[in-house]
Amino acid sequence: MSDRVKILGIFALLGFVGGIVANVGFHTVWPWLVANFPLIFSAEWVISGIAGALITTFFVVIWVYLSQ
Repeated sequence: MSDRVKILGIFALLGFVGGIVANVGFHTVWPWLVANFPLIFSAEWVISGIAGALITTFFVVIWVYLSQ
């Protein structure tokens, strides 16, 4: 198997796991955050920024860990 196919498969697997984590976080963590911090989390742009930063950081850390 070529290296490109391996890397593509790894990123596909990471995307799948990231989707699962996002779904669990949305259904468990999100209600708690909204209940405890209603003013901060009522702004949609704050939510999008936090989610984007966390997802990007997660994937970069995994990529750095897996690369040589």
